[in-house]
Amino acid sequence: MNDHEHVETLIVGATFTGIGIGACLGENGLIVERTMLPGHEFINSYQPGKGWNIERQQPLAEQLQQQWRSKGLLTKDGKVHLGGIAPTVHKLLLDSKQPIRLMNEIVEVCPNESGGWRVTVFDASGIRTLTAGRIIDTTSDCRSAPGRYQAKAKFIGAALHRTSTEEERKEIPQAWQCAIIPGAYDSEAYLQLPIDMGATWEQARYELFQSWSERPEELKPWTIAAIADAFTYHVSSGHEQIAEGWDWLPSCAYDNPLEAIEAGIRYYEERVVISS
Repeated sequence: MNDHEHVETLIVGATFTGIGIGACLGENGLIVERTMLPGHEFINSYQPGKGWNIERQQPLAEQLQQQWRSKGLLTKDGKVHLGGIAPTVHKLLLDSKQPIRLMNEIVEVCPNESGGWRVTVFDASGIRTLTAGRIIDTTSDCRSAPGRYQAKAKFIGAALHRTSTEEERKEIPQAWQCAIIPGAYDSEAYLQLPIDMGATWEQARYELFQSWSERPEELKPWTIAAIADAFTYHVSSGHEQIAEGWDWLPSCAYDNPLEAIEAGIRYYEERVVISS
């Protein structure tokens, strides 16, 4: 990234909403992501969401839905195997040649003298700057304006596994402190534990293990296969204007990745195209 590089639209977060916007913008948009994990607000937080089997209207979302069904990653009744979705998202980004930069942290955003925004970014090469005509932040915690918007709830997730070969799944208890959501296969489920908004990763993991040690008898055949490396957030709004030409459109506000992608495409059609 050269000093003073200019992009028409800077998309903060390689989220599903960010991917939807980026697919519309092509080379006119640049996605910057602070992690190495595209789609982390669902995949790496083990947030299975809901409403996966609602038929999608946008071609990209429809294409992904059909692909996931054909690969056995999405069942007829809307259960999902999140681990298998990750490679398909990586391939989508690779095939689209969408400009994307991972491991890029937004340090500062300030108005640019000639219009738009001047953005300071930190990556493996050090601190760099770029200018952007428009900023669309799709992250759960609004990384471009930290602390401006408070999520209404925060969760730590985990993927669960069992080796039991029973023909019928035991009833998973619902009236427990953790939400347990069945996955696409009888051997998998996903856990979401609500935690305090100020909890660190160490505190959240401790609460998770403590809660799991006290789990109901029905869950004793299950083990924790993996713990999320991204928190799940529930937010109050699906869109906020931070300033003229700088919006927050959190992908986590939507029920599932397909809905989040469509939200990004709608945003492009209703706001970006009209304002261009």
